[in-house]
Amino acid sequence: MKNFPVQHEGKTYWIARNTAVTCFVFAPVDGEWCILANKRGKNAPDYQGYWNCPCGYVDFDETTAEAAKREVFEETGVKLDKVKFWTFSDSPKDNKQNITFRYYAILPEAPSVLDTNKTEERGGEAGEVEAVEWIPISEVHLFPWAFNHGNLACHLSVIINLF
Repeated sequence: MKNFPVQHEGKTYWIARNTAVTCFVFAPVDGEWCILANKRGKNAPDYQGYWNCPCGYVDFDETTAEAAKREVFEETGVKLDKVKFWTFSDSPKDNKQNITFRYYAILPEAPSVLDTNKTEERGGEAGEVEAVEWIPISEVHLFPWAFNHGNLACHLSVIINLF
């Protein structure tokens, strides 16, 4: 299928592949490196009940780095000052053919996670997130992960020498 235009309120928009972001946030908790993750809620568009690192689509008028920081805040309540670019994926075999920019942040300590019931107040979707946790890297394999985030988190933690 090719890209195609649609008309809305007198403007032409093109339907094409979407740009998404993921942010892998690491911090030590009780001396062990952990990854910030959220369990997808009943109103998530797919993979309900699975865990993922904060992720979502890039909004109009924002950079991919801004989108990564926004998604972390919306889904977990954690505010980041900076994120670092890691890699991207543009495989048509990825979920919904998204083009995904992957970022990471390493924090000196794990900030507390805010109430998941306030996701909507922070700009997210109601019911999108069921739970938020700092998951020890050594336990990542025990959780069901959406979008291959568990394997990516372990791979990235090795690359940036968190062990």
